[in-house]
Amino acid sequence: MFMTDETPLQSKRAPARPHGRVYHRAYLGNLLASHFHVPLVVVEAPSGYGKTTLLSAVKHRPGGQAGWLTLDAADAALNAFTAHVCAALYRLPIVPDYHVLEPGDIRPAAQLIVSGMRELGIEILILDNFESVADAPAINQLVEHVAADLTPPMQLVIATQRPPLFKRAARGRVARLDITEADLRFDAEDVVGYFAQVARYDLSADEAGLIVERTNGQAAAVNLVLQIAYGLPSYLRMNFDALLAPAGESALVSLLREGLRRLAPPLEESVRLLKSGEGGLSSRALYRSLADANCLVHTLDDEDRTLVIHPLLQELSSRL
Repeated sequence: MFMTDETPLQSKRAPARPHGRVYHRAYLGNLLASHFHVPLVVVEAPSGYGKTTLLSAVKHRPGGQAGWLTLDAADAALNAFTAHVCAALYRLPIVPDYHVLEPGDIRPAAQLIVSGMRELGIEILILDNFESVADAPAINQLVEHVAADLTPPMQLVIATQRPPLFKRAARGRVARLDITEADLRFDAEDVVGYFAQVARYDLSADEAGLIVERTNGQAAAVNLVLQIAYGLPSYLRMNFDALLAPAGESALVSLLREGLRRLAPPLEESVRLLKSGEGGLSSRALYRSLADANCLVHTLDDEDRTLVIHPLLQELSSRL
């Protein structure tokens, strides 16, 4: 199945499955680990910079208990947000009825969440896609109250494409670690390590620098470049200058087209399926192939193996 606005709770509370082609950057993990005492972590960057990948690694790291919830627009209401968070913490098959909460019941809602974390021994609560509720005053106040009640090593970690209200208001009610686009952006050293570890392809420093320059270090764009190099022996040198010219979105479209040539369906059929947005068996097989290649589609760690299509793939597909 595919992630939609009507996605079941078991999929909303599931991170991405671990994938062998994911590159984990140690300095990001060390940054989080060195701030274990900070109750609130905000990972803010545009789409495609690896926010969900980073937080999935946190969710799956050994030795710690973490809860996960992928938010959507329906979670902007206090009752829905609190119910979904508690259902995710307790791994309930249904969403509990918390309609007894009034719109201003921020403190009782915070107590429900914090007490659940303490009861279950959950150290980290991860809220992905926080941009869906970033403008909801009650949810922003609730986040601050929850963070204020947490004691180390308990943390609330949110990922968002836009700054939440509490951040825009420059309030300092709780200590906070901000991880930004600059922190998430791939540098040349990252690109060299990524290609060596995942694609077994050796890059020169100049080649890595060119890739960073043409992709702005955006993780999803660097991944598209890697798709072309994957499986090639290093003695077959690629002309990255030609591959990534002209710079910008048109280059990414060309990279996606080249990546699709490596999949089972003929290129023309793959392009047709992506542009049409069909949901049949052929489309599912194509998206599954993209997920297997870790190319702008990932599989959730739920019973249905729900497929999540990256917004960049949707955007580029319309331009194929």
